[in-house]
Amino acid sequence: MLLSQDVPILLTLLSAAVTAILAGSLLLPRGQIMISEAASHAVLPGLILGFVLSGDHGWEVLLGAVLVIALFVVGVGWLRTRHSFGAGVEIAALFPIFFGVGIIALSLTGLEDTGMIDVDHILFGSLELLLWFELVDWQDLLRPVVWTSAPPQMTASLASCFLGLSLCLLAYPFINRSLMDQRFMTLKTPVGAAVVKVLETLVIALAAAACLRAAGVVVAIALFSAPVIAGWAFARTLWQVWLWAIAVAMLAIILTYATSLAALAVLGVEPRLSGILALWVVALATLAAPLARQLKRARPLP
Repeated sequence: MLLSQDVPILLTLLSAAVTAILAGSLLLPRGQIMISEAASHAVLPGLILGFVLSGDHGWEVLLGAVLVIALFVVGVGWLRTRHSFGAGVEIAALFPIFFGVGIIALSLTGLEDTGMIDVDHILFGSLELLLWFELVDWQDLLRPVVWTSAPPQMTASLASCFLGLSLCLLAYPFINRSLMDQRFMTLKTPVGAAVVKVLETLVIALAAAACLRAAGVVVAIALFSAPVIAGWAFARTLWQVWLWAIAVAMLAIILTYATSLAALAVLGVEPRLSGILALWVVALATLAAPLARQLKRARPLP
């Protein structure tokens, strides 16, 4: 392993996966996982807005993502009360609008021509562009000066993970009871319901921004749902869901690297990491349910 090239990819993928798992775990038990998946598309205008304002991949990008996802979630809630076509229609109607606005903004701002943000990287990821991190050995990670050379996609993904994890840990008792006890869901006060909605919006926005910037839409959709589905097959509490899902994501990342190296050695080609990762994450989630039944650990969704 060449630390300066492989560590940025590993850290970016792992931190993006953790943030996506947190978001997916809040929505999957309620049958709302499509909100997080649609958000991976809808966040694009926010990323572009933040990049235009800052000129780089700084905090403005995350702020723009949060603002746009908040608008998207509010729009979904408002539209849900205005039609009677069935669940999910409002999501299907809104996310193409947001994504389309983002594509138009990408062209109008000229960012697509710069190569910093383009449609190809948005859809399929740009993990291979995380080229350099001034590491010679693992101990260099403890040197603050080394982090000045870190790729901005990696630092943004790590920051999103830290913020999302902090929010979920602070609110853990409440959200765990909300997900595990359906009666508690009906007893929530308007203030409690609003707090949950704000928390979900922030975590979804952070996850969408982290995934979309480096891993692309395909991987974002897979990370939001597949590891959480696998986690729910084994877990009894929310923290167990997180641990199982993170373990599945880590295994998928390891298998992705192994597959990429094997393809390069046997076929002489290096396939795109994001595509391999998406396949492995979904494959592991598919195997989780029968494995849980075999081990007599299967549990239905709450």
